Amino acid sequence: MKSTFTVPPARPANRHGLLFSLIAIVTRLQLSSLIKSSSNPQLLVSLFAVVSGAVALGTITAVAMVTHLPLLFPPLAPSAIILFYTPMSKLATPRNVFLSHFLAVLTGSLVMIILGLIFPADSLKDSAAMNWPHVIAIALSIAGTMGLMIRFDCVHPPAGASALLVTMGFISEPGQILSLLSSVMLLILEAILFNRLIGGLPYPLWRFSPEKAREFSSLAGQTGATNDWQKLAFRILRKH
Repeated sequence: MKSTFTVPPARPANRHGLLFSLIAIVTRLQLSSLIKSSSNPQLLVSLFAVVSGAVALGTITAVAMVTHLPLLFPPLAPSAIILFYTPMSKLATPRNVFLSHFLAVLTGSLVMIILGLIFPADSLKDSAAMNWPHVIAIALSIAGTMGLMIRFDCVHPPAGASALLVTMGFISEPGQILSLLSSVMLLILEAILFNRLIGGLPYPLWRFSPEKAREFSSLAGQTGATNDWQKLAFRILRKH
């Protein structure tokens, strides 16, 4: 006699288990959930940006202290503000952040190499001196950085400070440039962790997503006119 076997029906997910309850609690406490039910979502966004930015830069500082590596650079501070205050904006995407800083230090380094062939080397290496070679280097590096960011569609304004660090002589060795780019990568990884886990946001892993930015317009810097001058400007532009 041939026996038959029946597959038992799949058990429904236990919606009252401890793991499910913890996930539900964490989800409700994420920024993306809180701002939908809050009467003052901008306050929550500000608190998230302040806490996340402080923790992110504090972590990088702690790593630099423990490892004795030069990982703390001034451009990280404005980058952190953009990454955590407007995380869904195009300026805050990992692609824009990394490529802009990379192009900035590359442009600054090339400018210093070329001008080093024209002017005495000592006049460019002295970070405390401000002379015509430095003026020319700063102008060329900023112009080149802006042009490359626009050309490759990776605009991230704080990267201009990275170009300045190179052309002002504060960063000149390959190891220092590698440290700067490493700290930028660490900041990006923290942004992915905080914005996705704590914020509950669809923060991109690389490229900008217009659809997701429209869904969280307040976190993408798309708040519209906020004062009378901006409203007047919008009315004038609509007429033309």
